[in-house]
Amino acid sequence: MRSSKKSSELEKTVRTGIHGTPQLRPDEKRRFLGFFRERVIQAVTFDQMRSSAGLKVMTEVLGDPRGVELVIHKRARVHAMPLIVEARKKGLDFTIVSNPNLVGEVAVQLVAKDAVDVPVLYSEQNEEA
Repeated sequence: MRSSKKSSELEKTVRTGIHGTPQLRPDEKRRFLGFFRERVIQAVTFDQMRSSAGLKVMTEVLGDPRGVELVIHKRARVHAMPLIVEARKKGLDFTIVSNPNLVGEVAVQLVAKDAVDVPVLYSEQNEEA
């Protein structure tokens, strides 16, 4: 019995060495530009980012004191330029992500350092409509 436990621990260690540490909720992180949904204060989709309403929502949320970083998908960087300028004025960091494994329509989001309670994001409101 004891050797079986050692064997499974060894297999686990070898698997971790080969494939890396297992990730928690990888699908969620791919959908939200590499972050957990619970850290997202506000997000807009690519279509929303092209509209004045989506840009306004994101500009207003940049004033949220919980926000620590503006995250922009590389395909949205041109439309997000006004947000980048505003974020720099407010002293917020911004990151442009280009991971080919990202999925979904989230183009721009503001994230917090810790989990926040935002029941429905702007990007999710218009998905349901």
